[in-house]
Amino acid sequence: NEFIHSQGAKSAIQLAHAGRKGSTYREWSGKGSVPLEKGGWQTVSATSEPFEGYEAPRELATAEVHELIHDFAAAAKNAILAGFDAVEIHAAHGYLIHQFLSPITNQRTDEFGGSLENRARVLMRIVDGVREQCRPDLQLAVRLSPERFGMKVDEIREVFSWLVASNKVDLIDMSLWDVFKEAHEPEHAGKQLLDLFTSIPRGNVKLAVAGKIATPQDAQKVIDLGADIAALGRGAILHHDYPNKTKADPHFTPRTLPVAAEVLRSEGLSEPFVNYMKMWTGFVSE
Repeated sequence: NEFIHSQGAKSAIQLAHAGRKGSTYREWSGKGSVPLEKGGWQTVSATSEPFEGYEAPRELATAEVHELIHDFAAAAKNAILAGFDAVEIHAAHGYLIHQFLSPITNQRTDEFGGSLENRARVLMRIVDGVREQCRPDLQLAVRLSPERFGMKVDEIREVFSWLVASNKVDLIDMSLWDVFKEAHEPEHAGKQLLDLFTSIPRGNVKLAVAGKIATPQDAQKVIDLGADIAALGRGAILHHDYPNKTKADPHFTPRTLPVAAEVLRSEGLSEPFVNYMKMWTGFVSE
């Protein structure tokens, strides 16, 4: 954090729980997803629906869900004590909070299952808990994603609006898979997915969007289309100083995939991180 602040930047941490997508293995070979030793922990989820290729998780008891909510808030408090300026709650990509949001992975019959309001209760209570546990000037973000893992666009749009109405979130980070794609649901045929979220009234809440933003021109385009922030994933891995490069030259040409492992090392990736990126098809050249 001291180094980040010394560079004139703010530090943020993303808090996530993999749920049913968690590993049940103690160690990994570093050569893809081949397990060395089985016998890790039992994965948990909203219900016992397994993720493709994974063992079935254990359904969390109602009391454990309340504990989960408390633990997220406690983790946010610890992050602030560690010096972070912002916290993002990961409620996207089929991870645990998203598993509660999705009607496919959430078949519960208690207060956390059934209606969208019930399925979103975990997320909304985590947001409440973070605000209760952390200082008022904490910058709080929530990451959401539509379409995949059984999540309907209109339901995510509804959750988006609830987060805005709560007055407890500073940023909503929409992971759209591809910021320029069209929505695939019939009721939104011909509509750009990005437009379905930039069009939602959001008051003072900032909107970040992510998904295949490769060039500075891509980043500028999403801003021009109504987003407040262009969020980089692969681009930031390929260029640790992507924002500074763009500031110096708005027309700079980023690297294209695949890249050699040595390129990633030169950008500051640790060896475990490099090995992880080798699991991404077409990212690291042999």
